[in-house]
Amino acid sequence: MSEAIKQYLEEKKGVATVMAARELNVPEREVVRALDEQSFEVGISKFGEIMDDISEWGGILMIVTNNSVICEVSGELPKGKFSHGMFNLHSDTSPIGGHLMADKFDSIHFVSRPFMGKESLSVQVYDIDGNAAFKIHVGRDEKHELKQDQVERFHALKKRMMQ
Repeated sequence: MSEAIKQYLEEKKGVATVMAARELNVPEREVVRALDEQSFEVGISKFGEIMDDISEWGGILMIVTNNSVICEVSGELPKGKFSHGMFNLHSDTSPIGGHLMADKFDSIHFVSRPFMGKESLSVQVYDIDGNAAFKIHVGRDEKHELKQDQVERFHALKKRMMQ
């Protein structure tokens, strides 16, 4: 199936991975894995460390999708903590918050891929069924360019996870 996914992505450059997955009737994680050099997979055991690092980046874009909604929230990722079987995010100042069922997560991917004609960097967390649990995108400035300090942090974190 990987070759069919790669062919599809080659024919439809820039297509959103969630849309490709729906059209190909495969879990989105399989589409992301087929991105080859545009995606680096990390084991879920690094989840807490990755989330802790991202909580220090400043304003990011968090995206959560399901079968009928794509929800985007911009703000600082609160420092989370594991409690009662979940990874809990609480903040008095950020619109990002909630309870993440981390025991349902399976893999993390660092994705560097153009989207809608612009460079895009994201950390994507997938569940045991291969669906995107959520995606955290490097923030953009007032000119809609990636925030350079976050670009550097993204690459440094990715490099650390590659070791």
